Amino acid sequence: MEISQEGLQTLAAVLREGTFDAAASALHITPSAVSQRIKGLETSVGRVVLRRTKPATATPDGEVLVRLAKQWELLLDEARIELLGSTTTDADESRIHLPIAANADSLATWFLPVIARMHRDHPVAIEVLRDDESQNSRFLRSGEVLGAITSDPLGIRGCTIRPLGSMRYLPVATPDFVDRWLPDGPSAATLSYAPMVLFDRNDYIQRNVLAALAEQPVTPPITYIPSSTEFYRAVELGIGWGAVPEAQIAPALDAGRVIPIVDHHVDVPLFWQYWKLSSPILDALTELTVAAAAEHLVPPRTGPAPISPDPISHRP
Repeated sequence: MEISQEGLQTLAAVLREGTFDAAASALHITPSAVSQRIKGLETSVGRVVLRRTKPATATPDGEVLVRLAKQWELLLDEARIELLGSTTTDADESRIHLPIAANADSLATWFLPVIARMHRDHPVAIEVLRDDESQNSRFLRSGEVLGAITSDPLGIRGCTIRPLGSMRYLPVATPDFVDRWLPDGPSAATLSYAPMVLFDRNDYIQRNVLAALAEQPVTPPITYIPSSTEFYRAVELGIGWGAVPEAQIAPALDAGRVIPIVDHHVDVPLFWQYWKLSSPILDALTELTVAAAAEHLVPPRTGPAPISPDPISHRP
């Protein structure tokens, strides 16, 4: 079996751009040439690699090849930098494209400085795909990213997994909110009408906390705030109660602007998964990520018992 670099690059372009025509424009070739390259790749591997939909999507076999394409691009870029050098770290053409996936709460608390350090110390241009930590594994499987922060303790085939620690969430609200809605503490009765803030309709961190506190199904009034920073600000402004990362809400707790509604927390374990490559750039990002996590996250199952013994996270 022979797999051409040209075929891999064309496959990656079609999936990135969505259509053969758009890929042709990006590659500066004709749509017919794109079609011929994809057919040639499929003939070479003996498998269908693309679903001819709009946008085009990869088959499971195509996902294997697009992962190879991304890895090959990284290794080529690193070899180019090593051989030719970088005339200036500000030149886009000399920077290595590094796609990764992260969740919003990590970006808002501890991970953004890691990206900044990478940009200072290495000729990279990092692209962050943002989704929930329980969903980021799909970006690795599809080959869209080379590394991801996930909540999945099971390693993906071809990837290395490094435990990072746990992000701790505290259920909090403003003192005025507690006096008005939860004067005697959270219960099924009070939580059924106390306003609650959710990230989105898949925010299972918050829903797990609600289920554990109420101990029976309740349907409180909900305000959806699909942004990590604005979520905690909504809680701090008294819009509702919510489970917020401890690192994010600590200043408001210290100042008394919010208080815990219950003396428990939720710990969500996080992991760094990345493709097994002999890549100095990816190794550097991994070491910075692990070091930052050790400084800002907490090990699983430390401190007071969590609300749920095995909380399920689904906040992007």
